Amino acid sequence: MAVYAHRYFYGRQEEVYVFEEKESCVLLGKLLGKKTCLSMDNLLDAWDLDDGVVTESLGDGFFLFSFGSKSDMIKAWSRGTVYAEGECLLVRKWCPGLQLDIKIMSYVQEAVHIIASSAGQPIAVDFSGGGGGDVIRVCIEVDVNQPLVTGVEVDDGDGGFWQSFRYEVSGFCFDCGRLDHKREHCPHHPRRRNRGSTGNTSTYGSHNLAPRREEQYKRQAPVHYFSWHRPAAGWVKLNFDGSFKGRTGRAGGGGVLRGADGSFIAAFAAPLETSSALMAEIGALQNGLRLALKLNVKRVSIEGDSKITVEMLTGKREPKGEEESSVMSYTRQLLEGFQETTARHEFREANRSADHLANMAAEAAADASMEWHHHPPHSLLPFLLHDQLSMVVPRLIL
Repeated sequence: MAVYAHRYFYGRQEEVYVFEEKESCVLLGKLLGKKTCLSMDNLLDAWDLDDGVVTESLGDGFFLFSFGSKSDMIKAWSRGTVYAEGECLLVRKWCPGLQLDIKIMSYVQEAVHIIASSAGQPIAVDFSGGGGGDVIRVCIEVDVNQPLVTGVEVDDGDGGFWQSFRYEVSGFCFDCGRLDHKREHCPHHPRRRNRGSTGNTSTYGSHNLAPRREEQYKRQAPVHYFSWHRPAAGWVKLNFDGSFKGRTGRAGGGGVLRGADGSFIAAFAAPLETSSALMAEIGALQNGLRLALKLNVKRVSIEGDSKITVEMLTGKREPKGEEESSVMSYTRQLLEGFQETTARHEFREANRSADHLANMAAEAAADASMEWHHHPPHSLLPFLLHDQLSMVVPRLIL
């Protein structure tokens, strides 16, 4: 299918057709704020392209950029977020079939990080609305010797607005804004913080405090945040998972192989003949290792959410019974086909892609083993994008 668009190349504008086959040289962009018009002059100055770019407006501030060469695409992708004359353009790699609302979420994630960076170093973001209403909670690292930042002026391209911050802390000095003492013991002079161009000033006070979660949840179930991480250069990561449905007695295993840049290599989902969750986990691991060997992978980094399976694989736990000993012996033989291997346990929140494939396999017909090379199944795309962006998922650790 051809799309009518415009090519911008060294200031010249030409009418051309863009074809979907050039998806490997395509980026998706989102213009943040209320602006919907993109200044191509600013963009071309920032990207410094050699072979030009074709733009297509998707509406709501979204744009598709088709580059004349892959080197130009990599150059723009490496440049990351572009700031110019009040415009903020975020770019992401594009692939067919991705849902637009998933893309929007990725832009919100980056925008939150940019805003939160004015208060400290962002560590994790919680979009679950735990603070109530439209609140987004961000865990940040701050310098306790410096006053807390009460907010930031955000330039949205239409006059800007003031974004205030509230902190989930037991209290701090309402005179100087520091965390290490209370107002009655403040060694610093009282101060007021300027809110920028708006001219508003405000002392610190209870309005800078956010409602805290119930203390019992903090004591009994602290929140930890997990995300998928890319393997080291020269390595391929295998995420595997097994699923056993006790109600139906059906089992399956799934896994995905990805490169050092987070790119998709291959995936599998295969029903398994077993009557236990542990055997399903080991079966999924074996299928993943065989697939990696078939693709001539030399260095594989293994991750799964079955702690028992990983500990048996690394020798930290002895197999129980003849069946476990036999299957683990075969699994270690598969490892000998690689130059180097590592294995570690990860919680399910960082293993969601493999978890999705395992459930798909457990619900499939008994002879419906599936493999995907180069192009993942459509239902896996949101999970892959989530991992590619290293988006965090909260988990209560009991």
